[in-house]
Amino acid sequence: METTAPQVYIFLITVYGGLLVGVAYDIYRLIRRIVNRGRWLTIVLDVLFIITLGIIVFAVLYIASSGELRLFIFLGLALGFALYMAGLSMFFRFLGGKIRQRLRAARKKDDHISGNRQDIS
Repeated sequence: METTAPQVYIFLITVYGGLLVGVAYDIYRLIRRIVNRGRWLTIVLDVLFIITLGIIVFAVLYIASSGELRLFIFLGLALGFALYMAGLSMFFRFLGGKIRQRLRAARKKDDHISGNRQDIS
């Protein structure tokens, strides 16, 4: 008779994987806000993000269950992502906002010093 302990372990790993997906999403969102420079760059960033997510999910599936797909694995990924978005995402978005402000200030200072005064978005 098989115990449920391995399944609980697999579920917890996939919840952690969902948290990693959330972190990747916030990093992607920050990069998009900082480097929003045209359609082609947006397409490239989207493709890189999808590849990154694929690698994360594949690695989690391989580590957790040797690549075996079960419904509770996808539920764990979704739960981890939802927990991240409900909690830690606000903190990381706050940090991202501070990073953007500092980059804007540095760019503005650099433009002022070089005499190139442009409006910074």
